[in-house]
Amino acid sequence: MARLSGVGPEESFADSENNEPQETEDAPPFFNTTFSTHRVSPLHVGPEGLTEARLDVISRRLRDTLVGDVVRGVQIGLQSTETPTGQVGLLKTVRIQWFQASSIWGDYNEGATNSQRGIWIDIRHENAAYAGLLLPGLSTNGTTSDEMQNFLRLPLLLLRMPLPLKNVITDWLAATFDCRVSRLLLGTKTILGVWESWVEAVGFRENGPDFVLSLGFNAPLPGNKAASQGDLDKDAMQDTTPGLKSIDITISPKDLRRFARIGAKLQPLQPRPSDPWVNDATERRRLAGGNADDGWAWRGKQDAEIFPFTEAIGLYLDHHLALNLFHPSTRVTQISCGGFVLGQSRLKILKVGEMSEALSQAAWTFAEHLGDRVKGDQSTVPFSTKFDG
Repeated sequence: MARLSGVGPEESFADSENNEPQETEDAPPFFNTTFSTHRVSPLHVGPEGLTEARLDVISRRLRDTLVGDVVRGVQIGLQSTETPTGQVGLLKTVRIQWFQASSIWGDYNEGATNSQRGIWIDIRHENAAYAGLLLPGLSTNGTTSDEMQNFLRLPLLLLRMPLPLKNVITDWLAATFDCRVSRLLLGTKTILGVWESWVEAVGFRENGPDFVLSLGFNAPLPGNKAASQGDLDKDAMQDTTPGLKSIDITISPKDLRRFARIGAKLQPLQPRPSDPWVNDATERRRLAGGNADDGWAWRGKQDAEIFPFTEAIGLYLDHHLALNLFHPSTRVTQISCGGFVLGQSRLKILKVGEMSEALSQAAWTFAEHLGDRVKGDQSTVPFSTKFDG
């Protein structure tokens, strides 16, 4: 039923950074496009807000920045044909404009208001086009009001561009709007929540690519010196040798429905009372690592949502591999399926043909889960000019 591999394949995101956007001029690229995820603090826009006239001025300022910026300490123009991403040609246009969220996710959300709109940063060269999307903070608990005096709240930033250009754009946003841009690291709760809600909206396909669930582990093995001491404190554990890195669980499409059907009949697996992290939040957090989205603590809440597919996978791994999926040190790092690929800092949603109501529902729910993650109490990694995502 499920195939396991200890060394996973390369990340399943297709390199689409040099392809032209496939959406219309009225809507930014979103589907069939790989984005990196970032978080943005409220943008200071002043009492006049971002009018069309002001966006035109800001667009020209961004173009001036791109034409003569410093990349890796060398004064160049980013319109140069000699770039790390290949022959992109001269810089043609830079445009910043508003767009409605429904223009990319469809009309499933009938309650969508004018406030559910974002900002599209469109950068076009002769042979390539890049995009940045500033999106509203949607949430499964409702949309938080964006009405803040002199500030605009668009907390989710998606970027589709090469690394040097990402660094320039994020620095420019921080300087222009007096905000902070940081990497948004998605964890177990968000990745699984997206998958379970996607299945509820779209269902299962009997054909297509395999479902791949990638697991990572924050479980280092004691080094020889530390192990001989017999008593390992928390500081010693931080200096130990890394253990198992990852496992990929591959399931054929025809078996997915069986997992969900069995999982719907299961009661959530409960931890053993003897497990040290059950009643110790500090120990659970130490085992889980720095990402608050990991650790499985949310499963223990009274109002926690039950994920049938995840429960079935957990039982399967426990029975066949004696692997506790719900151990705090076990984390979900990526899910790849026929509808999307979602990792810790990248996402890609696939669309074949026209937008359907089911796909629109799934896309809105996808965005809501990302909004919940942005609003959650998470640890993000700020960067100024360089980052590795």
